Amino acid sequence: MEADVNTFRTALTDMIPWVKESGLKVEVFEERHVRLSVPKDKHLNHVGIIYAGTHFMLMEIAGAALFLATYGVKPFVPVNKGMSIRYLKPAATDIYCDLTITAEEARSKMEPIEARGKGEWVLDMSATDENGTTVSTSTCTYYLLPMPT
Repeated sequence: MEADVNTFRTALTDMIPWVKESGLKVEVFEERHVRLSVPKDKHLNHVGIIYAGTHFMLMEIAGAALFLATYGVKPFVPVNKGMSIRYLKPAATDIYCDLTITAEEARSKMEPIEARGKGEWVLDMSATDENGTTVSTSTCTYYLLPMPT
């Protein structure tokens, strides 16, 4: 997977045009650990805090990045099936999503999906501001489909 790190980073930030324009950065992309950030400069709303949709984008893409950093691109591809989000505190700084999964948790999450050939991969996550304060949390249900050939 080491040779694919730059390919994965570029795909995560450049595949969707408005995400590319967002300034999203993949700060860490290593086995079972990712850290993504979004700069405040492009994302402040009309009252000077980070726009709600930015929190959603950051966590949704961070979860997909964790999936790729854990399992690679074969044999499954994640698609967002549903996501709930809670905004806890206003953020007026860059925001971050740092995700880690243990080898045991990664294996147990994948067992039922491998048995069926598809299925749900659920991930709880949070976004923090520059001070480390949790500003939002979410649960994202990714549906894993066989990678198209």
